[in-house]
Amino acid sequence: MDGERYHALEEPTSLNTLELLPELMAANIASVKIEGRQRSPAYVSQVAKVWRQAIDRCKAAPQNFVPQRDWMETLGAMSEGTQTTLGAYHRKWQ
Repeated sequence: MDGERYHALEEPTSLNTLELLPELMAANIASVKIEGRQRSPAYVSQVAKVWRQAIDRCKAAPQNFVPQRDWMETLGAMSEGTQTTLGAYHRKWQ
């Protein structure tokens, strides 16, 4: 309504781990899963593009990697709701 997002029950929270990329790459991850099921081709294209750029930048200089503002803005615009999380990465499980 009036250009604002409203959620009937609870505002969804989206997982965004881009800032963890140097740690993930140091752990020798082999792949990154980008959610695509129940998403539009435009969503998948934009998110994959941001992650490809970030991975390339991180590989070139992992010690200097900082997520670019435009990457975070793109991911934020594509997420559901306005909240993002790192998931269970920085907190105890259960």
